[in-house]
Amino acid sequence: MHRFARVLLVSAVFVSAAAGQEAEPQWEKPFPLGFSLEYTLVSDYVWRGINLSEYAGEGREKPNHQMCVAFSLDTADLMDGNGSFGAFGGSIWFEWYAGQHRLTPWTGTNLQEVDYDVNWSYEIAPLFTTVELGWVAYHLPPYRRSGSPGTDISTTYEVYSKLYFDDSAIFGQPVLNPYVAYYQDIDTVEAGWLEFGVSHDFALGELGLEDTPILKDITITPSAVLGVSHRYYDKSGVGSDNSIATRLANIEYGLAIDYDLSGALGIPEQYGSLSVGGFINYSQALHDVSPSVNDEFYGGLTVGYSW
Repeated sequence: MHRFARVLLVSAVFVSAAAGQEAEPQWEKPFPLGFSLEYTLVSDYVWRGINLSEYAGEGREKPNHQMCVAFSLDTADLMDGNGSFGAFGGSIWFEWYAGQHRLTPWTGTNLQEVDYDVNWSYEIAPLFTTVELGWVAYHLPPYRRSGSPGTDISTTYEVYSKLYFDDSAIFGQPVLNPYVAYYQDIDTVEAGWLEFGVSHDFALGELGLEDTPILKDITITPSAVLGVSHRYYDKSGVGSDNSIATRLANIEYGLAIDYDLSGALGIPEQYGSLSVGGFINYSQALHDVSPSVNDEFYGGLTVGYSW
């Protein structure tokens, strides 16, 4: 579900078009608020190594539709360069699964999940690190009737913390973009999830293809994320029946290809950024004691807009 889209807020700066020429002002946002909208069509909904959109005899994959709406505000843009209190963000994420009635036959809805996220991040420049703190509410409408009488297990909450490290301090440019994150469920599951991730963007326009049509606007991003279940699998019902432990859970390998439509079509910056892309992921189960936790190969398409 990391799914929470980020929007980079652009400050008003002046650059020189050429030596000896007067500086020309870049476009400035009328207000310092970022917005993004992203739609994803994916073959399977795999969450922390658990396939949440698979049922026995499914055969041909039923489509999963996902939508994320996000907002962000960087306080540096409100203080005219006189410091910053960090950046605030929030998002709403939706999941609609065509085969939901086979997973939850007692409900008539195909809306599988709605998530709400609020977060705050702050860059610690001397340490080349950005810290992020957040809160997430996971709401699964079909499971409202799944709990015992008098209980509702359709909603649960997590708090989390992330550390992003700018490894350009070591290599001179970003290479692995490493991060570490810990999520603690404080409601229904009452367990934790730890993950370590790396990724690298290969912008073909910066690799000698800046004059090649189509290819100059493509970015290829390989990634890998290691997940560690701190009682999460056991307490959510997909772990061992007689064991509550911390163990390696899964490794997810990803490859994404994004195409910058705005750059390709020459859309001015003030109208926002539009992109399309595709991805393939392979989730390798390291603790597959449940039919819901297996090696999974899945992929999809994404269309995104940000301003």
